[in-house]
Amino acid sequence: MISSRQLRSRCPVVLCALLAATSAAANDQENRAIRFTELAVESGIDFVETIGDNDMTNIVESAGAGCGFLDYDGDGWMDIYLVNGRWQQGLSDPDLDEDDRKKNAAATGKLYRNRGDGSFEDVTERAGLARPTYGMGITVADYDGDGHPDVYLTAYGPNSLYRNNGDGTFTDVASKSGVADPAFSVGATFFDYNRDDRLDLYVGNYVVYDPDYKLFYAPDGFPGPLAYTGQQDRLYRGNPDGTFTDVTSTSGIEIEPRGRAMGVTAFDYDGDQLTDVFVSNDAMENFLLRNKGDGTFENVALFAGVAFGENGEATAAMGVEVGDYDGDGRFDLFVPDMTFCCVYRNLGNGMFEDQAARSGVAAAMGQYVGWSGVFSDFDLDGRLDLYVANGDVHHLEPHADVLFAGDGAGRFADVSESAGKWMRQKRIARGAAGADFDNDGDVDVLITHLNDRPALLRNDTPRGGRHWLGVELVGRGANRDAIGAVVRLKCGAQSQVRQRRTGGGYLSQHGPRMHFGLGIHDKVDTLEVLWPDGSRQTVKDVGIDRVITVQQRPRQAGSAR
Repeated sequence: MISSRQLRSRCPVVLCALLAATSAAANDQENRAIRFTELAVESGIDFVETIGDNDMTNIVESAGAGCGFLDYDGDGWMDIYLVNGRWQQGLSDPDLDEDDRKKNAAATGKLYRNRGDGSFEDVTERAGLARPTYGMGITVADYDGDGHPDVYLTAYGPNSLYRNNGDGTFTDVASKSGVADPAFSVGATFFDYNRDDRLDLYVGNYVVYDPDYKLFYAPDGFPGPLAYTGQQDRLYRGNPDGTFTDVTSTSGIEIEPRGRAMGVTAFDYDGDQLTDVFVSNDAMENFLLRNKGDGTFENVALFAGVAFGENGEATAAMGVEVGDYDGDGRFDLFVPDMTFCCVYRNLGNGMFEDQAARSGVAAAMGQYVGWSGVFSDFDLDGRLDLYVANGDVHHLEPHADVLFAGDGAGRFADVSESAGKWMRQKRIARGAAGADFDNDGDVDVLITHLNDRPALLRNDTPRGGRHWLGVELVGRGANRDAIGAVVRLKCGAQSQVRQRRTGGGYLSQHGPRMHFGLGIHDKVDTLEVLWPDGSRQTVKDVGIDRVITVQQRPRQAGSAR
């Protein structure tokens, strides 16, 4: 072996060549790095969120608001909805300046229509959505099966179910449909828990807020979650006529002590083709509600290893994100919190293991308060990456967000510094959602901020010869969105899996299109869809760099499914 000293003295040309090769490799890595460009204002999104006050004074204001992508008008372009708070009597500062109070009291969420040219227009008034409420989260699904996406908004107070009329307008049918939950609702998700082909609704409720309770640690500014009792989550079963029946008391989701729900998601964690529910709770154990297949659930979080963090601690969990980050074909969970976050790896035997430290996430997140995560293959290499939106919990103090590049085998690297100017900005983030808003084949990110403008991050990552595929599903029955369907894609030796879900991140809604990065593969060998009713459908030799629609085949005569 030639030593470095010998190399320098005897072969300067070789040394220069090696240094040049190293530099070229570094440049190549830099050219392939994930990059985002922030352009909310430039694209016409003039929204500024309000918590109702100029300063954060209570736990309701701290919870913040989410955001969502949806194609409300069916033109193939992702539109944007931004949830908003407001000044509200008995909650907000009564001594707020009169002009600010009037302005904040009239604040509403905003719907922005995607014009398809990189710009958006505010259509809130035209759509019938300009209704002040202290909003929290958004989840989107075609609950009545008419082919148009509907919007469910959670709130501090009664929730809203905006039925899409199909003509660019919405009508709030929450009270008539039976889902105007009057509690302090935060996360929510549509799913079909009883496999009757109709969407049901799980609503995560937070705490019983008492504005008169004033005992707290002074530097915190206001009482935290342990000062209040939790509220009961609700499960609503969908009926054929578009209404819902509250089945909370008979479904087995009533758990003591009651949770302090923040994030809610529905997915099939154990592969039994029944959709389960995960609830991330604040300052107490999380819930994993296993679907027993008889209309009831049981909480298996403690046995499954997702009730607490890696060291057995009850974390201040925020949102929850689902994705197969290690490429083993099983759905894992990312749960951001006030400390190191939790990365629950699915072990495949009904159990999970928190690998936040081993994955590389904990080391980067220890200095932040994490709220919302977005699993997506931002650089199209066939491996899930992770965007985490951060912000202080007790004060209007900004944090930077963090971007992790995944290696597909369970490890993440913090690549925030090379991802563009936005990643060096600091804001007070809450919700985050992912979708390809400009239809260029890579996933972009939308983020909400307390008392501030949102961020719309356009993905400008160099392709480097990498390809992609977008998949849209159309079910054959009332569940036209095919919520709960599992898609498995295979390219050569590489396999990927996604589940069609509603909601995502914290209080937010990802776009409905399932997105796959394909690396350098020039075709998809097989695309298998496991539909919610248990039937399977396989498409072979699928083209690349396009969006395909897979429609469920008609039921065969004499077939049970």
